[in-house]
Amino acid sequence: MSHDALLSGLNPRQLEAVTSPVTPLGILAGAGSGKTRVLTRRIAWQVAQGAIEPNHTLAVTFTRKAAGELSDRLRRLGVRRHVVAGTFHGLALGQLRRRWADLGQAAPGLLERKVRILAPMLGPGPSMAIEAGEVAGEIEWAKARLVTPEGYEAATLAAGRETPRPAPEVAALYARYEEEKRHRRLIDFDDLLWRLADAMETDAEFAAAQRWRFRHLFVDEFQDVNPAQFRLIRAWLGGRADLCVVGDDDQAIYGFTGADASYLVRFAEYFPGAALVRLDENYRSTPQILAAANAVLPGGRRTKKHLRATVADGPLPRVVSYASDDEEGRGVARALDQTCGGQP
Repeated sequence: MSHDALLSGLNPRQLEAVTSPVTPLGILAGAGSGKTRVLTRRIAWQVAQGAIEPNHTLAVTFTRKAAGELSDRLRRLGVRRHVVAGTFHGLALGQLRRRWADLGQAAPGLLERKVRILAPMLGPGPSMAIEAGEVAGEIEWAKARLVTPEGYEAATLAAGRETPRPAPEVAALYARYEEEKRHRRLIDFDDLLWRLADAMETDAEFAAAQRWRFRHLFVDEFQDVNPAQFRLIRAWLGGRADLCVVGDDDQAIYGFTGADASYLVRFAEYFPGAALVRLDENYRSTPQILAAANAVLPGGRRTKKHLRATVADGPLPRVVSYASDDEEGRGVARALDQTCGGQP
C-alpha cells in the first residue's frame, strides 16, 4: 500500500500516532476512536518508512479473536505475512516449545482447566464444582499479580479482596495445586508467562535470541496488562525502547482478575522519555451518548480525555433502574427485542 493510502482518512491525532518517530509511544485511545486502525496503520507506516523490519515485529493482544482481526488488517495493508501477531499466552507457549526442543527436553502437559485438579481437593458435593471455579479464579488473580502461595494471604489483605474461603485455606489449596501440577508434570496458562519470563531473565543466550527475533514490540489493550504480563513485556524488551502500546484506562474493567491500568496511566514513568498521543474523536456514538459518558466518567478518570462525536445527533439516553441484576438482564433483553423488531 502506498504511503498516501496509509495516511488517508486519518484525523490529526491519528496521523500523529501513526507517524510519530518517538519510542516508547503510548496511544491513549478513547472508545470508538479507531485504535485498531491506528495500531495497524502505524505498523504498516513504519515498515514502509524502513523504521522497523516486519519479520522482526511482534504484535501482542489479549484474545485470539483480536489477534485474528489484527492479522486480517495487517494482511490488507500488505505486511501480515511477516509480522507475528498473537496473544500473550499463545506467543509464550510457542517460545517455550522452541526452548524445550532446543534443550532436548520433553514439554510438560498443558492444563487447560484448573478445576480438574482443584475439584477433588475440595471433596464431593453439588456445590464443589462452583467453589473449585472460585478458587481457580483466586489462583489466577494471584499468579497475574506475581503472588506465590506463601504471599497470598498478605496480598489479599492488602488488596481488600474477598475470598471464597478464608485466605489461609485458599493459600493452602494454592500450594497443594502447585505441588500436584509438579507431580503430574503439568503447567497451566499462567505458568506460561512465569516460565518464559524466568527463562528470559536467567538464560542470556535464549533471551538474546528472542530479542533478536522480536525487535519491535506493539501491545494492544494495554490497560488490561497485569504484572505477570508486564514482567514479560520488560523481558522481551530487555532495556530497549522500541515499544508502542494502545489502550484506554476508562475501559479498564479487569482489575478483579489482576490487571493494573496504572501501567498505561503512568506509562511515561515506567518508560522515561516516552511520548503520549491522545485520540479523542469518537466515530461510533452520538453526541448525546458521549455527553452522558463524559458526565459519568470524570470521577474515576485517571487520564484526561474528553471524547468528541463525529456522527449526527441521536435520541437522548434514558436512565432506567432495576430491582436486581436478573431484572436488569431481562430489561435489556426486552429493549433489544423491541429495537430489533423481534428479529434474531
